[in-house]
Amino acid sequence: MHHRRLLLPILFTVAACTAHPPRPGPVNYEKATAAKPYDDVLAELELAITEQNFRITGHNHIGSVIRSRENIAFPDYDTLQFCNLTLAKQMLEMSPAAVAHMPCNVAVRSENGQVIVTTHLLPEDSDNEKLNAFFREMNGKLRKIVDFAVDQ
Repeated sequence: MHHRRLLLPILFTVAACTAHPPRPGPVNYEKATAAKPYDDVLAELELAITEQNFRITGHNHIGSVIRSRENIAFPDYDTLQFCNLTLAKQMLEMSPAAVAHMPCNVAVRSENGQVIVTTHLLPEDSDNEKLNAFFREMNGKLRKIVDFAVDQ
């Protein structure tokens, strides 16, 4: 009888810790190349992010800061972070562990005369089908952002 009293709290604790967390695994990316100038791609990204109803929460000018600090020729590298608090709340209510995927991020780099735009895609294979559906919708938005920025 004493063992049953110990077993139930343990089972509830284990169940609570494993309730639909996103599965760790390889990170998938959406990547596209643009033939237009770097600054144009950045401007298009900012527009696309706001058009998808996100707010830019950070912009890291990595390449230009390295050029400036070290007074050297260095390629362009930027990252833009963005979020929509309404969507974030919905996601976190489905899975608190999904906070690891926040905020959304897009990276831009200049390489071999091209501008490359990359974003992390969210995992669509958790045990939580509602979360998977939400992530599929979010991945669609992220792909639209990247596509808009690189289109001519």
